[in-house]
Amino acid sequence: MPPGEDSNGSYGTKHVGLEGRDVSGCDNENMNAIYHGNSTEEEPPNRSNEKSTAKQNTRYWQIGAVVSSVFANMCFGGLSNSYGVMYTYMKEPLGTTEWDLSWIGSLNGGCIVFACIFGTLLIENLGGRLTTATGGVLAVLGYTIGSQMNNIYLLYFTLGILPGIGVSLAYATGMVHVNRQFSKWRPVAVGIAVTGIAIGMLSWPPLSAAVAENMGWRGTFLMNGALTMHFLPCALWIAPRNRKETSCKCPRSSVRETVINCFKIHRLPGALAFSIAQLPFGFGYFTFSTFLPDYVTASPFSMTSSEAALIVSSSGYGSMLGRVLFCGIAMVNTQSTKYILVFSGCLVGISNLIVPLCDGPVTLHISSAVNGLAIGGWMGIILLVTVELFGLDNLPRVFGMNMMCEGLGSFLGPPVQSYLATIFGKENPFYTAGIAFAVTTVCIILSIMQTRKTFCTSGRLPTKAVVPGVDNVAFSPDNTTC
Repeated sequence: MPPGEDSNGSYGTKHVGLEGRDVSGCDNENMNAIYHGNSTEEEPPNRSNEKSTAKQNTRYWQIGAVVSSVFANMCFGGLSNSYGVMYTYMKEPLGTTEWDLSWIGSLNGGCIVFACIFGTLLIENLGGRLTTATGGVLAVLGYTIGSQMNNIYLLYFTLGILPGIGVSLAYATGMVHVNRQFSKWRPVAVGIAVTGIAIGMLSWPPLSAAVAENMGWRGTFLMNGALTMHFLPCALWIAPRNRKETSCKCPRSSVRETVINCFKIHRLPGALAFSIAQLPFGFGYFTFSTFLPDYVTASPFSMTSSEAALIVSSSGYGSMLGRVLFCGIAMVNTQSTKYILVFSGCLVGISNLIVPLCDGPVTLHISSAVNGLAIGGWMGIILLVTVELFGLDNLPRVFGMNMMCEGLGSFLGPPVQSYLATIFGKENPFYTAGIAFAVTTVCIILSIMQTRKTFCTSGRLPTKAVVPGVDNVAFSPDNTTC
């Protein structure tokens, strides 16, 4: 009988972390809401009215988790995908080049995903509410101050780093909290949450272009600051720590221990290949939104900035469809999550490679929509696969490490691709992105194979990957065939 499993075959409240400490009977902050309304081990209330009240409270926090995560995902997808459009309005007033401006979006996109590792630290030590509120303050300060700056190096910090870290903290909190609040309906909840990315990709670029036409690039970034201020009320939708969890004598992890535990994740089978896969993914993730506007505004297309923004926003339609479609498939066919992830990685690479073959606006819109469809499938499934492979207990650490690796790739992607574009032509970034996504797909396949090999040899999940309280058959090792 596996460790932590009782005589009835269900997991109790004994948690075994990567550091091997027994924290029985302890609901630490990093375990908050894992059993909240979804665990089969909780004792039923003694009175019917107490049971009804507890159920209502559970539903309230579950809805709040989804709403706050949708908005955080909308900022994640919208802000990072609007920078390529804004470059066309910033080049002449600032008297700078596309290569110099590409660092702003690179730092912003890189910090959004790279800083998730710090978001993990704050979630486990401060809680989700303070983490989200801190992210909102940083984003507002960055956009407000940056909208008044002229120095390119100050813009790197105010429009790139500060809002990137701010959005990252809110994004990490939202995604971790949604996964903790739901068990059986986790695929649906995550699918709804990540649909916010599609909404942002669909609406933010054309709206940014419309505002820039009337208020200039400074007014657009000032508007971004006003929108990110909504992270503060979103923090109130995050379930707070209850007194039982904060008063129990639990072993609290220090920042140093948390960082070490994040890197210990790579001891799990397949975790290292899974993290490496995020490096090339981050390298090519922002290629479409960064280089497509400049590519279509030049000869032979010679489109306007507004028309370029519409092409970029077409990926939002495909992204929304991809999230709903693939998450629905994952709910119906619980064994399809890994196949969807691999398929999405292949499709997003192909959508980049065919951009230089497009000969008109129609084909460019189709290519952008296919790219969004593939990205939507990937983003909608990646966390489900993460929980399936490495367990719900390890989600914050695996998520933080993966986002850190993706952030490293995002830091390098736009500047390196911009430099290569000046040497080999403006279509070169799309070729490099296609190759990067091919490498990502290969690494994901290797990670899945290593995990399946562990299941086949042991016949059960490893001790460190126990998933207590999860009753969705999609995440049960019993359904894994060898």
